[in-house]
Amino acid sequence: MSSVENRQREISVLLKRFGTVHIHDLAERLQTSLDTIRRDLRQMEGSGHLRRIHGGAVFPAANDGTYQERSLEVRPERAAIARHVAHHMIPDDAVVFFDSGTTVLDVARHLKPAFYGTAIVVNPAVAVVLADHANANVIMIGGKIIKGDMVVSGAATIAEICHYHADICILGTCAIHPDLGVSTRHIEERASKAAMIAQSGDVIAIATADKLETRMPFKVCDVDAVSTLVTGRKLSESYLANYQTHGIDVVLV
Repeated sequence: MSSVENRQREISVLLKRFGTVHIHDLAERLQTSLDTIRRDLRQMEGSGHLRRIHGGAVFPAANDGTYQERSLEVRPERAAIARHVAHHMIPDDAVVFFDSGTTVLDVARHLKPAFYGTAIVVNPAVAVVLADHANANVIMIGGKIIKGDMVVSGAATIAEICHYHADICILGTCAIHPDLGVSTRHIEERASKAAMIAQSGDVIAIATADKLETRMPFKVCDVDAVSTLVTGRKLSESYLANYQTHGIDVVLV
């Protein structure tokens, strides 16, 4: 086996173990140059084994399966993000928009029993979870359901969102980029996300590492509309600085 194959096999092993790799760490571990590591990552991206990000690489995003199937996947990073947000970032008396997304659903699953505030929900699956919460007040926004993402949308949805002022929006993040902002795959969902952001005091964007430094067709907002970005993998300081320079508080869990 060639030295190239050995390096790339080791990179694959590290990706499977940690979910994220960084070029400086790889160069030191594999005792080679940064240029060599960059070349390896380009080749591996070309063959679909990873997606390059600033300063390293992550697994390519996987969007296969129904919403129900995705929501039941065991993903430690997603669970860690959700627990931290639910336990430490949502005051017990807050008014909170719960956006779409499987990580947002996990936040609802981990919401503290002591929460007695109001959850304003655009995701029917979140509404079902919170219906069993002993103390939460739950408001389900109406509209047409985008079945693949389990979220309501449309003009009536946006009009109803604008009736509320929330303390926090828990923003499900399809893609976030420090220069290109937050974006999504559905134009209808773009409008409802933007409305919740506009009606909230603080915006907490929750994103697994594969969503960072990516973009989708429909822009939701500039990145500086986000108050806090919560992600679940160790990332380099130079990588995080891309978001922090926009005034975002980055939380690693």
